[in-house]
Amino acid sequence: MMVAMSGGVMCAQINTDQVMNIGRNALYFEDYILSIQYFNQVIAQKPYLAEPYFFRSVAKISLDDWTGAEADASRCIEINPFIKDAYRVRAVARHNSHNFELAIADYDKALEMYPGDKELMLNKAMCELALKRYDAADSCLHWVLERDTVHERVFLGLAQLHIEKGDTLKALEYITRGIAVNKTNAQAYLMRCDIYFNVLKDTPKALADIDEAINLEPRNVAFYINRSYLRYQLNDIRGTMEDLDYAIKLDPNNVTAHYNRALLRSEVGASNKAIEDYDFVLERDPDNYPAFYNRTMMLINTGQYQQGIDGLNKMLDKDKDDFVALYQRTMLLIETHQYSKALSDLNAILAKYPKFESGYMIRAQLKQRLGDKRGYERDLETAVSIMKAKGVHYSSYNPVDKEREHSEAIREKRVKQHVEKQEREASREREMAQGSLEESVEDVKKRFSQLLVVDIDQEMKPEVSFDADGSYDEKAGHRRYRNRSRGFIQDNNVEVVPEGMFSLSYYSYDNKLNGRTHFMKEMAQVNDLHVLGNPLALVCNSSKLSAYEAGVRFASVDYFNGLIYTSQPRAVDYFGRAMDFLLLRNVDAAIADATRAIELTPDFTLAYFLRFNARYLKLEMERSDGNLPKGNAEAQAMLGERAHQVNLNEMLTDINTVIRFSPRNTYAYYNLAALQAMMDDNSNALINYSKAIELKPDLGEAYFNRGLIYLQLGNKEKGTADLSKAGELGILPSYNILKRMAR
Repeated sequence: MMVAMSGGVMCAQINTDQVMNIGRNALYFEDYILSIQYFNQVIAQKPYLAEPYFFRSVAKISLDDWTGAEADASRCIEINPFIKDAYRVRAVARHNSHNFELAIADYDKALEMYPGDKELMLNKAMCELALKRYDAADSCLHWVLERDTVHERVFLGLAQLHIEKGDTLKALEYITRGIAVNKTNAQAYLMRCDIYFNVLKDTPKALADIDEAINLEPRNVAFYINRSYLRYQLNDIRGTMEDLDYAIKLDPNNVTAHYNRALLRSEVGASNKAIEDYDFVLERDPDNYPAFYNRTMMLINTGQYQQGIDGLNKMLDKDKDDFVALYQRTMLLIETHQYSKALSDLNAILAKYPKFESGYMIRAQLKQRLGDKRGYERDLETAVSIMKAKGVHYSSYNPVDKEREHSEAIREKRVKQHVEKQEREASREREMAQGSLEESVEDVKKRFSQLLVVDIDQEMKPEVSFDADGSYDEKAGHRRYRNRSRGFIQDNNVEVVPEGMFSLSYYSYDNKLNGRTHFMKEMAQVNDLHVLGNPLALVCNSSKLSAYEAGVRFASVDYFNGLIYTSQPRAVDYFGRAMDFLLLRNVDAAIADATRAIELTPDFTLAYFLRFNARYLKLEMERSDGNLPKGNAEAQAMLGERAHQVNLNEMLTDINTVIRFSPRNTYAYYNLAALQAMMDDNSNALINYSKAIELKPDLGEAYFNRGLIYLQLGNKEKGTADLSKAGELGILPSYNILKRMAR
């Protein structure tokens, strides 16, 4: 019996109460990503409910997604302003985003509802302290202290307040009281260590405190660098070296640790190893003048003269008046038999010091070696004449002695400039971390670019054992899990790369988090013909075929070969074989077959999409092959660049043709944007990612890639908003990037 359906198409419904309960259970078990997907389902079905927004904001808070948490908490409050904890969650999100005034307003609202909540008042005090409103902060802290006389965070808050007001002795008293309450807070020991060392000049006590901090957080790189400095002050060279070695083991990319180790290695005579550390520092900080100068001098002292000359060249490029560097270069050029260059330097020296008799003798020898007999004789006569005029039989005069002070002043000026620059940058970093200074566009660009060069493979993984339910990480203060999508996934460092192109495939996969698959009208039309061996699917970041799957594809190629060679070829037959070639990585054959399909049916939209996929795969394969053909490398590089540009233009033509035939094709706009981003055409890439999002608002990959471009351009607000949305839609790397970009 057929039942009539009124009102058009019936939509799938979910039991929102059941899904809400599952989401809350997932949240309880720290499965934050999964819980967000459940709350998404409820919101999609009943967007007028406040609770799913609230619980989703709690999940996002746990993932350090302050932007997303604030937006969800705000939506919850908008729908139902009587959910008390929504103000608390939004306050925490705003607090961590350094929106202190707005955070205080939320803390005040929450305190109206929970008038005796000490944690809310304490958090408000921290915001007042960040805004330098010391009286207000002091009032809040003492309000808490009256109600809890052994609250560790109150003591440390009062200590920080007195440090900022300049009363370090009072601060020391509060820190000591805080440590008496809780001996497991590493930050308290670090604060007291700073006062002991920098104010009271008591290095042994400072060392004892940083030892305690390291015992509590044995993987904190900064603690080892700081302790190495204290140990050096106590002349513990072995301990200093051990700390620097271990700091670098923990963080191989730490520039400060490498620089300090280079200085120490220089001091103990390990010159070549010191040079290695200086090389590392200069690779990441090319303007580090002290490292550059020290490295140059060490190269000279270890007999690496040509590299020393290169260093002196750069020093003279910066300061042409550095006479000592000029003289050193002259001597090294002579030592390395670069007589013509040495002669040029010596001419400059003698032009400034025409009574430098030894200079004429040296130049005479150079001219003799260069075959200039007359010049050789003339310089010798000049040297003898100067010595006679001075009444001496041998030369003891060297203008370097006179110029040394001037050259040292030049170097001191350069070092001072570098130190001042570092101090300015450190001060800006501190102010931005405290929220008292807004990040500039350049600050955001710089920090994002630093994320791109981190070597994820070298990062040391947490030394914890994983059982079925996860293991507790003392330093992080929470559990870690085997499942990379469970728990505090923002702590799992990822390589910062955009999501890949969408490509046709026979091997689809569901997003296990949100259950979404990708649909394209033109793809469904081809599937409806039932002429291909498998239904087409659309995938992002496609994987390699298994041996079995490859065998199936080779058999399919044979099938289409027979079909094409024994009957009137159809466009779809060439398309089918092109699909097999694409999956088998035979890109040239795939391009050729897609082209034949297009020639037979010029409006075959999906064939253009397939040919775009094949050309992109060819581009990726060429980029991964670093070997140039034998012959003229420069010519081959030029030819390769020309072919690369031709391929890019052909890809643009193909994807634009898809859009012309199918102007609402989400994935064509996405792929066009991804291609434009590869070509550094960020303006148009943003436009087309936005178009893809307009057509498919739940396309997480588009939000993720657009967010990365915004960060690359220095737009932190839009970048973090997009990454937050991408994370909400199941793109997991978003949360780690959000955390690493946060202040």
